[in-house]
Amino acid sequence: MNNDQVAELTGVSSQRIRSLIRRGRLRLFDYPNLADACDLCEEPIRQGKLCVKCLTRLKGAIEKDQEKLRQQRENVFLSKFRR
Repeated sequence: MNNDQVAELTGVSSQRIRSLIRRGRLRLFDYPNLADACDLCEEPIRQGKLCVKCLTRLKGAIEKDQEKLRQQRENVFLSKFRR
């Protein structure tokens, strides 16, 4: 049974079903075809707000930005001593 079928049978909106999935309020192992959609790419997901691919890409971008910021701070710190 998928989201739309459950919605039709129960009278609960598909959006509400997605919300229940996202909040972990449905036991998905009983319904293997139920899924939410990734907030970024809209691929089916079974928990959280992002799929593994988007989460990995986002974490990588954050780590890259943090490294740039660390290097900038280090350069500012070192430039104060070079004067």
